[in-house]
Amino acid sequence: MRIVVLNGSPKGESSVTMQYVKYIQKHFPGHDYRFHHISNRIKKIEKETDLFDDIINDIGASDSIIWSTPVYTFFVPAQYMRFIELIRERKASRSFKNKSATVMTTSIHFYDHTAHRYMHAVCDDLEMDYIGYFSAEMDDLRNHKGRETLLQFAHHFFESAGRQRVQPKRFQPVIRNNDSFVSAPASKKIEVGNKKIVLLTDCRSQDNGIQEMIKRFSDSFTENISIINLRDMNIQGGCTGCIKCGYDNSCVYKDDFASFYRSQILSADMVVYAMRLAKRNISSKFKEFFDRRFFMNHVPELRGKQAGFLISGPLSQMPYVYDFCQGSIECQQANLAGIVCDESGNADEINNSIQSLADQMTGLSEIGYRQPQTFLGVGGAKIFRDDIWGKLRFVFQADYKYYKNNGMFNFPHTDFKTRFFNFVWMLLTKIPGIRKEFYKRIKTQMYKPHKKIVENCNVKSEK
Repeated sequence: MRIVVLNGSPKGESSVTMQYVKYIQKHFPGHDYRFHHISNRIKKIEKETDLFDDIINDIGASDSIIWSTPVYTFFVPAQYMRFIELIRERKASRSFKNKSATVMTTSIHFYDHTAHRYMHAVCDDLEMDYIGYFSAEMDDLRNHKGRETLLQFAHHFFESAGRQRVQPKRFQPVIRNNDSFVSAPASKKIEVGNKKIVLLTDCRSQDNGIQEMIKRFSDSFTENISIINLRDMNIQGGCTGCIKCGYDNSCVYKDDFASFYRSQILSADMVVYAMRLAKRNISSKFKEFFDRRFFMNHVPELRGKQAGFLISGPLSQMPYVYDFCQGSIECQQANLAGIVCDESGNADEINNSIQSLADQMTGLSEIGYRQPQTFLGVGGAKIFRDDIWGKLRFVFQADYKYYKNNGMFNFPHTDFKTRFFNFVWMLLTKIPGIRKEFYKRIKTQMYKPHKKIVENCNVKSEK
């Protein structure tokens, strides 16, 4: 079997993810493996059409494709996303049709599911036979069980590809609304005083939908808001994964990104992301922004800010993008004031929704509201907490200092009151009579402390 490996790591050959593929290659040597390092050569692939064509021709002559990539900020690296965009732009999709495919990633299991859903959708769009995925924790290859599981997966992949088993499609083709949204003048203007609003966008001259949404949002305020187009900035490239920022949050790039982020984003009270959806995700340009934001590492630097999204495109057909919007804001400990999409094509509805978003953001900013986190934020925070305290401490020393100084190492074992309570009651419930009485009363005992708070609270009169 002839296999093309499309490496998504910006580190090229020297990546953790590639070692998983190399391990498979060593144990299944009977196949012809062809490697293409996509992300660390993306600028060259963009400029040199012959290089792009060579990769596509190799894919066309293959039997199977392994999409091998680390997970960067909820999805795959921006450079990898750019290659996927090029496939569409240069009409190279036919070379992928009917090829068996799998997706292999490494991560700390922080939103690896959104990355895999996106890549599954890409494979379905390219009419490939998607044969599952392998999502490895970064160090799984270093233990026996991890290696055993990897070889089991590889065996399943080769067997399924060899037998040409029919794989069900999960994602149907994207259907886009051709109605172009036209904004209407705001019926009322909002005064924000000394509050700073920053709107980031990736729109191009031909992106009328998102331009109209931006126009309508900015028209909602009496003051001018700061509108920044990422395409006008000096951003030299996507995150390279060098991790040099882990020590003191200094980015290896010498472009304008870090200074812009600190001066504009960190000083804002409200941040709005105005983005168009490409074929199956946000654009690689906007993904570049989120990847480069990693120079701040795992610090929730947007804590206390209001955030919102203006999205042009079929958002309902890309549920993983919605998870990204909500999860990214919750993990930053900011408040998601709302997401407005122009998918419906109903101009009145879109205009009113944008006005409501402007109202909500300013109102919630005034009272400093932050919605309680769901699993999307809580789960992410606990993954970061555990790994930054543990095996990633020496790598991300800036994170460790921040987490320690801000009480974010809130492990359960430090709650001594709860530990003592559990110890006593676990002993007592070994006695059958006490255990029977305990479970008889547990329902009422659980709500009594809450009921007491409700009954004894002082209601302040509203002025």
